[in-house]
Amino acid sequence: PETSKSKKNIFLTKVIGNKNLINISEKKNIKKYIFFSTSAIWVKDYKNYVTEKTKTSPVESYGESKVKAEKDIIYSKLKSWTIFRIPMIVSYKRLGILSILFDFIINNKKIPIINNGKNLVQFIHIDDLSRFVIKSLEINEKQVYNLASNEAVTLKKLFLNLIKSINSKSKLISFRDYGLTYILSILNKIKLSPLNIYHIKMLKFSLAMKTNKITKRYKMQTKIKTSTMLIAALKNYMKKSSKTEHRTEITSPIKMRIIKLLYYLL
Repeated sequence: PETSKSKKNIFLTKVIGNKNLINISEKKNIKKYIFFSTSAIWVKDYKNYVTEKTKTSPVESYGESKVKAEKDIIYSKLKSWTIFRIPMIVSYKRLGILSILFDFIINNKKIPIINNGKNLVQFIHIDDLSRFVIKSLEINEKQVYNLASNEAVTLKKLFLNLIKSINSKSKLISFRDYGLTYILSILNKIKLSPLNIYHIKMLKFSLAMKTNKITKRYKMQTKIKTSTMLIAALKNYMKKSSKTEHRTEITSPIKMRIIKLLYYLL
């Protein structure tokens, strides 16, 4: 079963699995241990950029498991370790929850946004992440880093950039959140909505990560903007050939479930 759909599997993979790897690495004197954490450890409306010192605030199993895994690494006896705290990883093949947004845009549907979409979002491209991981292998350290695209963009601007990129006729419709996100979270719990609480909070909360610690230490910058990577993924999704190749959980489109009502109504 997919780990993202089972609290038990999330804990087994992210916490117990990580702990097992730590134990093996300690016994084998592994020179470097690298762990991918997540921006899902912060789920509030942040008015300012979060830093590595910002107190964590996870709200679901995935974020909570990453916080626990981080602590196990920090208090381990590993010789050298690096923890990358990253937002959603994107490549031109990335789909998952994005496929719903892409279907709305491709088919010229109206797209609902909450509170005018003023909240900031930020992702990381797999190519940028790979570059920093390779650099990390050369560095002996015990550090936690934020790593994300240099572009933190409002949800509204991101959606408009995507619409413009393919000349879609989609329009944005702004809604006040009068309990809408609460209803969506309930629908997710009873498996009627594909949006979990982290996705829902992303629709209304700002989260942008300050990355100056790692860029100064590694003397590198990320190269690919949040908007650019999403546009590439959208255009790839439009290709018929991209829909027939072998897919994984994060490179497959997902079912809209109850959101399909909005899709047909809008």
